[in-house]
Amino acid sequence: MRDTAELEQTDAETEGEQPGLRVPFSARATALAPATRRRLTTLVIAKLALDLLFVAALAVYTHAVAFHPFFSGSLDHADGVSVRGWVVDRAQPERAVEVQLYVDGRFAADGVADQPRPDVSEKGYAPDEHHGFVFHLEPELYGEHQVRVYAVHSSRGGTRRTLQQIGQPLSVQWK
Repeated sequence: MRDTAELEQTDAETEGEQPGLRVPFSARATALAPATRRRLTTLVIAKLALDLLFVAALAVYTHAVAFHPFFSGSLDHADGVSVRGWVVDRAQPERAVEVQLYVDGRFAADGVADQPRPDVSEKGYAPDEHHGFVFHLEPELYGEHQVRVYAVHSSRGGTRRTLQQIGQPLSVQWK
């Protein structure tokens, strides 16, 4: 009886009566057979691999749904008075795209890219020419500024909106 009590008091973290995590276990049960240990190791590695695949698939799905990578467009001109360009949703080229203007990293305006741009349809980006946008800046921007235009993609029935930059940012210097 005494031998059993001593075996159950064997400590995994600390020896003796000091504070610490105490996990009772049988000293005889600690030595697993090598075949059992290999099988357990293989199962743990397989589970980790499946977990990793699941998380990777979830990340790819979320990215594909949230970030719509099918916009083509260009920010053609920007000065202190206006900003012009075009954008097409390649997945739905007949649809007008919502766009947002940011000046120096701050939201400035929004609109819809539905202005005539014959060059867009001539180059084969869209079946029609109504994919241009023009933002008229009021008041005019004086000094040096950076202008960016983003296409808006709505997902989850319009509850989630993500932005994709159109073209390269333009620096504007207006006096």
